[in-house]
Amino acid sequence: MKHLPLILLVAAAGCTQIPELDEQETPALLRAKYPALTPLQETLGPPVSPKDEAKEVEEELARRSETLDKRAKALNARDID
Repeated sequence: MKHLPLILLVAAAGCTQIPELDEQETPALLRAKYPALTPLQETLGPPVSPKDEAKEVEEELARRSETLDKRAKALNARDID
């Protein structure tokens, strides 16, 4: 029951007519033809192989791991005064 006034307020606000949005469609826009649709495969290009993509990600992670290991060894080798 506590939330009923809030729900009614939101519902009433949703029914409000906004004149700026209602008058946006010009007669020329209403007469315009719908744009031609293109097949999705032509737009996206060839599909990516999940195995190849996973291999690339794995190689990148291995390179990053090696770089971080080298940095860690270099930091551990330092003498701290």
